[in-house]
Amino acid sequence: CTSVGGGPFDEAGLDILLTDTGEGFLAKILTEKGNNLIEAGKVAEAADEALIEKAGAIEREAEGKIISKVDTSKLRELDALALYEADFWEEVHFACINCGVCTYLCPTCWCFDIQDETHGQSGVRMRNWDSCMFPLFTLHASGHNPRGEKMQRVRQRFMHKLKYYVDKYKNGVACVGCGRCVEHCPVNIDIREVCQLMNDYKG
Repeated sequence: CTSVGGGPFDEAGLDILLTDTGEGFLAKILTEKGNNLIEAGKVAEAADEALIEKAGAIEREAEGKIISKVDTSKLRELDALALYEADFWEEVHFACINCGVCTYLCPTCWCFDIQDETHGQSGVRMRNWDSCMFPLFTLHASGHNPRGEKMQRVRQRFMHKLKYYVDKYKNGVACVGCGRCVEHCPVNIDIREVCQLMNDYKG
């Protein structure tokens, strides 16, 4: 996570940062909204210096355990079309079984499908969680599928996370570095290795 600008104690976007001290939690209030929540709960006591120092030691220990480094510095300057047509996608996709576990565990994936469920004369439109790794995700009503091949879907996932997002928002990648996809992929596809391939591409 430190390679993508975050960390286990990153405060960006938080109202409260909780640190598990072993005997309880130390709450660091970061916004007025967070302060209002603490006051409404009426369960917090002011922390003493010893507890604050313990939380600092926990933070340093946690960040010291993160040894993986991934370079993302060149992703922005790479040509998207050249990267899209890179030869390494054939190798990257080979082991993938399109199970979708990487997308279901990823905190930055938001693919969905829309389905209508009818009940007699009424119905409801449902938004369902979906995955870009499934062949049906991009299947058109006409029968055409722009990403019908496994390689196309694998490439789309990584290009979205590590290139299209970078080009659109100019700030980081669409990966928080949590490692869930790496830990649970049944065929050991590692986003860090793919990121390195992309970052080092000379196309």
